[in-house]
Amino acid sequence: MADNVNIDLSGEINASTTEKKGFQKLLQHVRSGAAPALVLGLLSSRRPWTQFIATENFKAPASIPRLSRRFYRNVEYFQANYLMVFLGLFAYCLITSPLLLIAIVASFFGYRKLTSGPNTWKIGSWELTKTQQYAICAGASMVLCWLAGAGAVLFWVLGATVTVVALHASFFDAEVLPPSDDPEQFPMIEQV
Repeated sequence: MADNVNIDLSGEINASTTEKKGFQKLLQHVRSGAAPALVLGLLSSRRPWTQFIATENFKAPASIPRLSRRFYRNVEYFQANYLMVFLGLFAYCLITSPLLLIAIVASFFGYRKLTSGPNTWKIGSWELTKTQQYAICAGASMVLCWLAGAGAVLFWVLGATVTVVALHASFFDAEVLPPSDDPEQFPMIEQV
């Protein structure tokens, strides 16, 4: 009743054809030019600013469960607008901090010079590899950004963005928004 089954398992596994995971896959998409398409796709879902800042729709939530549903619904609905708020605050920081702008431009041109062609750096009798050149350039960029106050700007932008998004998402009445495609995702009926 039990027959022997022979299955041929011979062959080769080509490691280059296996799918890259995680961060490597993200880097592959960025290098292929998909990152701008992703950002533009997200920004194309931007809601009208008149709806985003309609002051008649700001109300205090009735309860904590309603606040939670309102918060998640607003973050989902206005995510492109929130991204625009972040980009606006970031641009404001760059404009008001010219030293930081100079540091970022200098870092950009330093990396651009490294990637433009075959560069050989020599320190004494040592010739630096491309990896070592990138490490030196990264270290110099970090020092420049630290001197320009990039850490303070980063925390200010992130803090201001989180504050604006949290306040807007908490107090904007999500019941005036059009219904979502999935009615079970954020039900607006509160059980008592």
